[in-house]
Amino acid sequence: MPENDSLPTLLRELRERSSLTLREVATLTGGSVSNAYLSQLEQGHRPSPNPRILTELAKVYRVSVERLFEAAGYVDAPEPSEIDRAYEQVLADPKFRFGTRGPKDLSQDAKRMFVELYEQTTGKKLLNVDPDEA
Repeated sequence: MPENDSLPTLLRELRERSSLTLREVATLTGGSVSNAYLSQLEQGHRPSPNPRILTELAKVYRVSVERLFEAAGYVDAPEPSEIDRAYEQVLADPKFRFGTRGPKDLSQDAKRMFVELYEQTTGKKLLNVDPDEA
């Protein structure tokens, strides 16, 4: 999913990936979210819903409540890890593009591998911690 998802976009993408209709989501929430209300949320015609509603939707879509709360603006995004910051630096280097444009949901180990390869190739040090010492 795209980074910095807006809540309407995120809700629609989660529902579509779950292959659910608006009515099916309404049923799965036990009626706490009507299909009409969910449609308005997905279209951005309603403000961020009550956290209780987001909790119900998180259960239906099998995602973390924090993800929906963050998209709704109820919590701040977590600070990126050192590996995430270093990986973003690798991606930003125009001389080091080959093989670095894979899926956006790489594991921390996969990102570390790219960063270490970058460090060995360029001689630049991006990580402060040696993986054997961590």
